[in-house]
Amino acid sequence: MIVMGIHDRDYSRLSGGQGLGRGPAGNKPWSVNAWLIAICVVVFVLNGFMENKLIEWLHFSTQDGFLGIQFWRFFGFQFLHANPPHLLFNMIALYFFGGLVERSLGGKRYLAFYLLCGLFGAVLYMLLNLGGVLIGKEVPGLLFNDIRSPLVGASAGVFGVLIAGAYLAPKIKVLVFFIIPMQLKTMAYLFVGIAVYTVLTSGENAGGEAAHLGGAAAGWYFIRNPRHLSGFFDFLGKADPTSEHFAFRKSEKIQDDQVDRILDKVHRKGLPSLTTKEKKILHDASRSRREDH
Repeated sequence: MIVMGIHDRDYSRLSGGQGLGRGPAGNKPWSVNAWLIAICVVVFVLNGFMENKLIEWLHFSTQDGFLGIQFWRFFGFQFLHANPPHLLFNMIALYFFGGLVERSLGGKRYLAFYLLCGLFGAVLYMLLNLGGVLIGKEVPGLLFNDIRSPLVGASAGVFGVLIAGAYLAPKIKVLVFFIIPMQLKTMAYLFVGIAVYTVLTSGENAGGEAAHLGGAAAGWYFIRNPRHLSGFFDFLGKADPTSEHFAFRKSEKIQDDQVDRILDKVHRKGLPSLTTKEKKILHDASRSRREDH
């Protein structure tokens, strides 16, 4: 997928100083990003011992995943990799940029984000593949491979992470192929442009690039609308309270409680009873709500 390095070494600490495993003190739990990397590595190793049985059971294809109604494949394929370089490049990208996105979204929402980006990658691949079968080769951008062709890899989720990282820290410097200095935003959209060109020209790995575009589109949307991620794991409870977005919502609730108390005081004692600070809080809340509407 992508080989890159970090030009500004401070950026590598955006993952919370943990990287893989535990923090320096050895007492911090693994991040969701670290678990995703570990699972991908373990699945790759197990698949080798099992003579590719996991790829057989979990890969996505239009035939099995959609027409065969084996919906687990929309998620299972995201943890499979075809060969060591495929695994290595994806895990490098996830290692360097996943922590940044997880810190912004919080653990549960980051996991939902990652899985949804992969899901959208499979969906776009499937739609273009079905279009190629039903419409034919007259339309550029459709996929004409066999509907039984397997799709594997974390690349769709990784592309979503790259696009999210480009939104959160667009000017961070990276070294593409460990050589070429480039801003993260430039690099992310350059790879998206390459993917678009490959799909439109039916180039090598057009199916994989279609999945990359699906993941990138989902990443672009969900990093700008993180509230839509909160319901993904309803059975686990509310959104991760460690996330910055949750903290923002909590501060809004505190302000609402203050406004309610001030309005109750006005009702009981009249407007002249308010202090200067209370009047300012009421004024700011009123202006904020007018702007929201």
